[in-house]
Amino acid sequence: MQKICILVFTAYFTLSASAQKKSNPKVGKNEWEITSFILTDDYLAFGGQFVYRFSWKTNTKIGAGGLCAADYDDIDFINVSAYGAAFADIMQFIGHRQKWSFGGQIGHGFSNREIFGTTRLKAGIYYSISGNFRAIVSKRLLFTTSLFIGYRNFHYKSGAASFIENNPGLSGLRVGIVF
Repeated sequence: MQKICILVFTAYFTLSASAQKKSNPKVGKNEWEITSFILTDDYLAFGGQFVYRFSWKTNTKIGAGGLCAADYDDIDFINVSAYGAAFADIMQFIGHRQKWSFGGQIGHGFSNREIFGTTRLKAGIYYSISGNFRAIVSKRLLFTTSLFIGYRNFHYKSGAASFIENNPGLSGLRVGIVF
């Protein structure tokens, strides 16, 4: 895992160092973003997401997307459950070259965790905010990284008795491409 992180950061800094003088070619244009991520709250999750954004104003893009991930309950990577979310997305760019941005996502998430020996589908709100940087690879391809924080809230209710689980805040790293 450490070697993979070092490889990703080395590639990121190499690409960003060679692309510092250019402006973002996606200014004022619609875009697709495909990223992989790692996040942690009570669980460790690895997954991917896709987002389609269209230009709303010069420095703002809005869109929608989805994500799916594998949640690991313990460090041995034995107990795995699925997590997914559909969300709305907004991104505000900083500066005239639009390489730095802040973003937000809010939507509905779901998970199939095992509770008291029974697998249950649980759902709740998902949101995250992020700081992003884009490095230009070519006129049609950008490399993007994001640090993000957020929250996943799941609710489970059964009959007269109810059980509510609130996860703590999450934090993570996204790495992907924009085209």
